[in-house]
Amino acid sequence: MANCLGCFPKTLGWSVVVLIMTGVTTCQGSVNGEPVIATTVSGVNSELTPRGMPRFISEPEAFSYIIKNKPAVLTCKAVNAAGVKFKCADQWVRDKHHTRTESTLPTGETVLQMSIEVTRQAVEEYFGLEGYWCECVAWPELPTSGSEPISDRITSSRGLVNIAYLRKRFVREPISASVEIEAQVQLQCLPPDGSPSPEVFWLKDGTLIDAGREINFIISNEGNLIINQARLADMGNYTCGAQNMASRRLSESARLTVHVNGGWSSWSEWSNCNSRCGRGNKRSGRTCTNPAPLNGGTPCVGEAVKRQQCTVTCPVNGAWSTWSSWSVCSKDCNRHRRRQCDKPAPQNGGRYCRGGTDLDTTNCTGGNCPGVYTGSTVQVAGPGNHNAQSIALYVGLFVAVAVLATIIIIIVCLVKRKERQALYAGDMGDGELPQYSDHEKKYQKNVQPDLTQTIGNPHIYQQHPNNNLKCATEKAPMLQKSTQPPHMPQHSPISDKKSKTLYIQLPLEDRADSTEKLPFKDSKASLRSSMCSSSRPQSVYDSDHTNRHSVISSQLPSNIDIEALAWGNITHAGGRLNIPDIGVSLTVPEGAIPEGSTEEFFIAVCRDDKDRPKLTDQETIVSPILLTGPQNVLLDIPVIISFQHCASQKLGTWQMALYNSDTHYDDPPHWRKCVTLGHETLNSLAYCQVDVDQCHIMTQHLSRYALIGKSAPRSSAVKILRLAAFAPATSNAVDYSIRVYVVDDTQDALENVVQMERKLGAVLLDKPKQLLFQDGGNNLCLTIEELAPGWKSKLTANYQEIPFHHVWSSNQNNLHCSFSVEHIDRSQQRLSCKIGAYQKAILSNRTVLQIVRNLGEQNIPAAPSPSMKLHHQRSSTISSSGCSSMVTLHPPQQAFRLPSKMKAQLCYLIDIPVPKGNDWRMLASALGCDRYINYFASKPSPTEHILNLWEARNKDRDTCLTDLMNIFRVIERPDAAEVIEKDAGAWL
Repeated sequence: MANCLGCFPKTLGWSVVVLIMTGVTTCQGSVNGEPVIATTVSGVNSELTPRGMPRFISEPEAFSYIIKNKPAVLTCKAVNAAGVKFKCADQWVRDKHHTRTESTLPTGETVLQMSIEVTRQAVEEYFGLEGYWCECVAWPELPTSGSEPISDRITSSRGLVNIAYLRKRFVREPISASVEIEAQVQLQCLPPDGSPSPEVFWLKDGTLIDAGREINFIISNEGNLIINQARLADMGNYTCGAQNMASRRLSESARLTVHVNGGWSSWSEWSNCNSRCGRGNKRSGRTCTNPAPLNGGTPCVGEAVKRQQCTVTCPVNGAWSTWSSWSVCSKDCNRHRRRQCDKPAPQNGGRYCRGGTDLDTTNCTGGNCPGVYTGSTVQVAGPGNHNAQSIALYVGLFVAVAVLATIIIIIVCLVKRKERQALYAGDMGDGELPQYSDHEKKYQKNVQPDLTQTIGNPHIYQQHPNNNLKCATEKAPMLQKSTQPPHMPQHSPISDKKSKTLYIQLPLEDRADSTEKLPFKDSKASLRSSMCSSSRPQSVYDSDHTNRHSVISSQLPSNIDIEALAWGNITHAGGRLNIPDIGVSLTVPEGAIPEGSTEEFFIAVCRDDKDRPKLTDQETIVSPILLTGPQNVLLDIPVIISFQHCASQKLGTWQMALYNSDTHYDDPPHWRKCVTLGHETLNSLAYCQVDVDQCHIMTQHLSRYALIGKSAPRSSAVKILRLAAFAPATSNAVDYSIRVYVVDDTQDALENVVQMERKLGAVLLDKPKQLLFQDGGNNLCLTIEELAPGWKSKLTANYQEIPFHHVWSSNQNNLHCSFSVEHIDRSQQRLSCKIGAYQKAILSNRTVLQIVRNLGEQNIPAAPSPSMKLHHQRSSTISSSGCSSMVTLHPPQQAFRLPSKMKAQLCYLIDIPVPKGNDWRMLASALGCDRYINYFASKPSPTEHILNLWEARNKDRDTCLTDLMNIFRVIERPDAAEVIEKDAGAWL
């Protein structure tokens, strides 16, 4: 039956009768009423089909397309066919348009392949309703001239030929939408008309969405994009696309915003009553942070603050009662009278009575004493005369014993002193102290001390209630090289390296003697002395941890870099610790330490990644990690910790918080939020003053500190980064690597990178450039461009991308990437290129580093510091104690701009409230530190704390005293301006 049907054209109507005999198949039918008979003999070729009937093994495709002007190719293959011919649109295709190919199957059958090309013109000129179609016709043997036997040929299925196209305009484009987080959203898209029908796809921020792998995305049959649960990560620009073999089209992008509606946090505890006496108010607050509104989400409904009336009992100061009557004259001829502090008695914290004591004693006069006078002899009546004489005897014996003990102690001290002098004289060679002429003695009084020589580790130091009191020469090494003043004797204690006496000039203004002698004697600590006496390498990148001998430094973590550490002894007069090239300092105002006491303070920068706090995706660190100490020190007034930050105050709005950790130095830090800027209370641990690029913390609690920030609601904060590129100083290899660092725009972050690269022998290729990095999830892109001839980048795309959270979260220091270039022409020794950095989708913040290197140069200098001038000095201490971390002493006027007497006069004038308001409150407003005025109002002297903060903020400004005097004039306080002008008017 199959053979029978293959004998006749499929497009004609057939009535078929099949007669099956042994080995013979006969097909009888009719075409258009005319009888037709076809016979097939199994195993024996019939007379009409000596090679068997033909059959198609490949027919024209159902749909073929002409792409632009490229013709469509139709192909068919037939077996056992003597001839194959195409028929298109009821017209036979001419033989010259056919392409004939013959091949043989493994079964031995011959395959005849025929192909034609259908042009665009042929299709456009045909207007049939069925479209332009083509079919193949095969014959078992070629027809004779002029005849076409219908009974022998077979016809393939028809294939339609169309012109492929895709319109430009989408029927429906996606529309921007805003959806609540975790809600479902659908972006609609209807592609443009096309042939064949276009396939729809979606892009998010230019990246293809794989709906098969992303289970949160579904592309419907109509082409719509369905997001099951919207997440913050799903925010972005969505583009609908359509493509077929003719073209590819993209719609306009639609912005999908995922917003978060605000929710209230729990109420805070009630604050203290804002009144010091009588009625007032206390408040409790809550914040719209659970969660905070985001991306246009609805704000919280309700009040953020609730108030409640409160009453504070007013303090009552005590007053004296009237004196009682005099008592009778006692046996020692004295009489007494008393009074009480009860008119009224002090209550509710009021002060005790002032102006005298509660007991008044006077001698008896006028014959009131009970003694009987006989001439010059007084006879005291009563048996108490013997007792009075015994008391006088005991007092005399006690005084005699005390005087004797004092004499013995003085003798012992003198003997020990002579022994020490004899020991020192023995060390000098001739057993005698050196003798100096009057001229030499006069020179020693006027010459500046030589603090550059190496001093051994002292064994004797002055005793003090504070166990940390030691001279800082025991704590830090000093450079061995020294410059001897002219005309100095050979054995001068100042210049002689064998001398055991060091003259140190103390910066105390009220000290009569300008030098202090610190004796050192030989001891078993000679090994430590020899370690200290070795000169330190002249490089800021060496870190000699064996020189850390102070009590505080021995308690510090082992991972603290000596280059980022300063310590020193500070007394009641105050001082400042400063780490050069890092921009970190600790100011201890006068009066912070109790009078007569000394404390050893330190400040350090923690550069280890494990010291950094773990942050949320929205938070970022904008400051160095600071470590201050000693812990648990009792301070009478706050100290000021100053450091740089990298939060842009001009672009975007920040929400900042200060974090601290009180864990021990060697324990992992446990960070907690101690204060949120703008939400301070009187119970807050610290007050933060945030300037353009500096932050100052006023606190009485020394611990670890870090400044954390995030974008304020409905704002995108901007963080300032610094871009720096380094490379090997010389390179003989084929490959040359350029390391590009992206660090916070602070001196500490950049100095840390410079130190590390110098140890590797690298050079700074260009001056570090600022880079603005905006919150919002856009990655950081780095490119290498305009590479000089003779060099080739090993990157295929010359492009690298750093994920946004790697930069914003600040989980690691020294974030960087590398560009490797290949030296393909060794004759070209000049390397030049550009390193571009920008944030994806924010091209306006693009920064470019210009790299120009001549590899043929020799003696290339090492990488300079951020300030382009490196100092060998590690740290400096401005202190009134006479000792410092590096024994680098500065004149006292560099520590504090305002002398103690001047500051006291200003506090006396400005602390007093005036009706006009131009007191300490207006001073705080003029100085820009009135963000939380209640902090200063709660202090005994608000002006003192404002001026202490002013000292820390203006430590590097030479004109700050003049500016302060002008501020007093602006706020109409000429009396305060006159105090400054009177004391410093000679140079102002």
